Amino acid sequence: MTTQEKSSVRKKISSYLINIMILIVTLCMGVIIVEITLPLLKIRNIEEAIYQIRRPTIHGIYGVYHPLLGYTLQKNLRNVRLFYPGQLDYTVDTNNQGFRGPDWDLSPNRKNIVILGDSFAFGWGVQWEQTAGRILEKELQKNDPSFQVISLALPGWDMDSVIRSFEFYKDLLNPVAVIYIFCPNDLLCSIKKISATEYDLERHPKPNDEKDYQQMVARQQPGYWTWDKFFRRSYVKAYHARVLRRLFDKRIKASLSMDKPPAGFDFSPSINAPAESTLDKEHKDFLIYCLNRLRKDAGGSHIYVIDTSDKSILYLNDKPDNRRWVLREFAEKNKQTFSFIDFESFVRKTPDGRKFYQDYDDHWSAAGHAAAANLLIGNWLN
Repeated sequence: MTTQEKSSVRKKISSYLINIMILIVTLCMGVIIVEITLPLLKIRNIEEAIYQIRRPTIHGIYGVYHPLLGYTLQKNLRNVRLFYPGQLDYTVDTNNQGFRGPDWDLSPNRKNIVILGDSFAFGWGVQWEQTAGRILEKELQKNDPSFQVISLALPGWDMDSVIRSFEFYKDLLNPVAVIYIFCPNDLLCSIKKISATEYDLERHPKPNDEKDYQQMVARQQPGYWTWDKFFRRSYVKAYHARVLRRLFDKRIKASLSMDKPPAGFDFSPSINAPAESTLDKEHKDFLIYCLNRLRKDAGGSHIYVIDTSDKSILYLNDKPDNRRWVLREFAEKNKQTFSFIDFESFVRKTPDGRKFYQDYDDHWSAAGHAAAANLLIGNWLN
């Protein structure tokens, strides 16, 4: 190769490198502009995505490993504030068992009602006094001060965790009634079938589980920083998730879609209860197994199940494969020991139904907890 040819090659390589550098700098500048501009535009879709990833989670920051339950919260927390500007501001106290609320009075004269569930039952986003369980307790104590409502609910728990928590504490608490605040995503747990009629709900700890959990909690602390965490919490990532992916990913587009409700209503109307739920067999069989196991564990104490739904479901037309229809069918077959309160149908029939949910969140607002408590009280009295 001649000197002139070598010089030409070097010029071409230099030109390519310069173009690549210009492209990289341009992209970086574009990312910076997007990251600065989007927060100023206050686009609701983007702001909701940012909230979902940046909101403080009590179990992420204050969780404690538990070999049988997976985790609880740190014991004896006092006035812990969970805050996100304009959307979330509530405080949490925990008892000496690591659950929300005051220490349990285990004296024999107490009539204990146990609340089971996940973040809805826990009271995500509302003060303790505003939770459905506390409202119910105060109402029942007007006529009988011996009633005590105890929460075994924690954010993030699935149905297997809900069952395990009750089985772990039922002999200690000896409840006169059980209230399960059922969330549709409770069925997202792994379904492990061990026979034609049985499922494995037990937790099987691995040697590094506690260490892995502690590392997860460390990553959730406000002071923990990595480039990956920064990117996941960025407006660029939110724009990609809520705008770009929606354009090219049919699944994402479907998950963010909405059906038009009737005039004056926030959500589509409830359908009449189907003769039989069309929920897929795998999840229906698993749900029925869990309900039967819960009924057996309750030892004759009455079980009240109230569904929560969430806005992602409520924004769509009601369907016969909705999980709540399985709960209804089960209640019809076990009326003596099991009652179902259809919260979703109640919300769909309420013109301003969105008031029962937080703004950027799927969880119940204070109004939602009050409505759920009133429905429970009405069912209890009847």
